[in-house]
Amino acid sequence: MPDIISLGDYYAPINETDGLPNLRPDVNTICREKFRRIDRFIQLCLLGSARCMQAIESNRHNSRTGLYIGSRFAAMSNTIEVQEQMFLHGQAPKPINFINTLSNSAGYYVARNLQLKGKNLFVSRQNASLEAALSLAQLDLQSGQIEQALVGVVDEGVLPLADHCQRMGIPANTAIGEGSHWFLLRPTSKTQALATITDIDTFHDQSDLQTWLSDKATLRNHFIYCDRNVKTSKLINHLPMENYKPALQYYPSRTGGVLLRFIQTHKKQALITICADEAGRFHVTRTIVHG
Repeated sequence: MPDIISLGDYYAPINETDGLPNLRPDVNTICREKFRRIDRFIQLCLLGSARCMQAIESNRHNSRTGLYIGSRFAAMSNTIEVQEQMFLHGQAPKPINFINTLSNSAGYYVARNLQLKGKNLFVSRQNASLEAALSLAQLDLQSGQIEQALVGVVDEGVLPLADHCQRMGIPANTAIGEGSHWFLLRPTSKTQALATITDIDTFHDQSDLQTWLSDKATLRNHFIYCDRNVKTSKLINHLPMENYKPALQYYPSRTGGVLLRFIQTHKKQALITICADEAGRFHVTRTIVHG
């Protein structure tokens, strides 16, 4: 199972009154070059990934660093703009807007900024993109195709919030945030690590999930986090684990922010995260934080 070597992210709550935070100054400061004509989703990816890698001396790994980005909607605001140009105004979309609707565009800019030369993948799953990206990275690390994996989950806030909540199938008055959360992974070794991901699993029904949780319940110093799409509270509450509820407003990749903040604040303890997808499956991770 992979070790987590470095962390980095961006998070902010979103509200109609203040509008969306301006990311451009921070992106220009941390990136190697000032990228032009990039949308908000790409800015979020650049900001989080650069913060993850800035404290790591990793130039020797760049040729064999895999890049894995997960998101539910990817470049949502840019996609909306393209559709408005086409269907509301009857115009052909601007070329740069059209190109940036392709999810892998963000991966190109992240790889260019960090000078990465390994494989570059984008994956989307309704409520469990983090687990999907981690699974792909784990397979490539185990097979030796890469030496390290840079994994990020990113979701942008989009105004108006009532429309955005409708897209996500949640109540219109839900408090909304946006985030870009990144983890640098390497195979378990003697290298000093922040944490180790010991389990990345998928279960097709509640019974299998409950069996797995019951096995873990005998372990001490465990916390559990269930995303809002998980409807198994009655099955989970009787287990001797503490609920972990960080102060993050909702967005599809919030689990990435939860895991990152747990690693930063809970030493020698473990976190189990649970997300459910649109097919009724349960995706779980178990991460042990080192002292």
